[in-house]
Order: sequence, then structure tokens, then C-alpha cells
Amino acid sequence: MSYRQRNTFAGHPQREGEEHVTVTAPTLLTFAVALFTIANPIGTIPVFLDLTEKMDSRRQRHVALMVGVGAVVVMLISLFAGTALLTFFGIDLNSFKIAGFAYVATIAWAMMVRPDAVMSATGSSPAIVPLAVPVIAGPGVMALMIAYAHDHTGLTNTLIGVGIAVGISALVAGIYSLAPLLSRLLGATGMNVFSRVFGLILLAICVQSILTALAAVFPSWSH
Repeated sequence: MSYRQRNTFAGHPQREGEEHVTVTAPTLLTFAVALFTIANPIGTIPVFLDLTEKMDSRRQRHVALMVGVGAVVVMLISLFAGTALLTFFGIDLNSFKIAGFAYVATIAWAMMVRPDAVMSATGSSPAIVPLAVPVIAGPGVMALMIAYAHDHTGLTNTLIGVGIAVGISALVAGIYSLAPLLSRLLGATGMNVFSRVFGLILLAICVQSILTALAAVFPSWSH
């Protein structure tokens, strides 16, 4: 990763006169794949199922749809106002990532230790918190949207970013809608194994992301 890319992702303002990167098809594909991978709807299926296990299939599908809606709203806010919001509160992007991934790590740990007690969806719907934020549209997704907006200005590039955000959110809603079917296919034992394995993967992603953010804050650590 180049010096300029590191500064951009860390939330540093672009220097005046610095040339903007032109969006190309490979860049868009990389951005879309990265956004889907960081959102990780497949790996977080056990979280969705844990939070909606007492709901009937119709309400589960409604929650899945609302997760998609909540995720796209967060992505678009990050795209249009993410940098301004962090600047307003005086928060560095790396600090935001560390805090957010630390919170998601607690969910991942619970998935491994007690898969049946990640959280309880009693009363209020879990669609927005914690599913849409921070499980799907967490700090990594927000940071990626902010970096995209920073690097690719102009109406066309912004509309492309909006389209990708909507598409990824639709995929999230579709995958979560199919989660109950996966649960029936795997059974209780299979879901228990699935939850623990993906809990470990999710925790590893969080740890790696935190270490990457720390390395950006303390460059001497990477040497």
C-alpha cells in the first residue's frame, strides 16, 4: 500500500492539488468484493440466528430486510458525511476502527464460548443494533466507504458508490433471509460447530483489523 493510500485510509485530508484516482472496473470490483468481505454476512449468520431464534419465519425475514435497510443507511451516511462527522467529534479514523472492532470482537468471543447466548432479542428488534451496526456495517465498512468517497469524487463516482452500497445491502438481506433454511439443514449440532468456527474467523478478522489500525497509529511497531 502506498504512502498516499495509507494516509487516505487513516482519514488524513487530501493535500490540495493532489490528483484524484479515476475509478476503473478493476477498482470497482475490488471495492465491492472488499465491502462484501468486511460486511461478512455469511460468517455472521449464527449471530442473526441467535438473535432471532424465538421469532417466526415471517418476522425473521422482516428483520433480515431491516438489517439490509439499516446497513445501506449507515454506508450512505459514511459515504456522504463520514469524514465530516469524525472531524466534528475529533475522532481519528484508526481510533474509530479500534473501538468498533473491539466491540465486534466481544460478539465473536461469545459465539465461540457460548453460541447459545450471544445476545437475547427480548423486546426490541435486533435489526439495527447490533445486526446492521456494528455486525454488518461496522467500522471496517464505514472506513472503506469514507476512503472511497475521499479518493473518488464527482457525481458519477458517488452514484457508483451508492449503487454498490445498495447492492451489497441487498445481498446481506437475501443471505440473512435464507439463514433459517441453513439452520434446518445443519441441525443443532451443525449450527453449533458453524457458530464456533465462524466466531473464531470473525474474532481473527477483528484482531487483525485492530493490529492494522494500531500499526497505522504507531508506525514503529511495523518495523
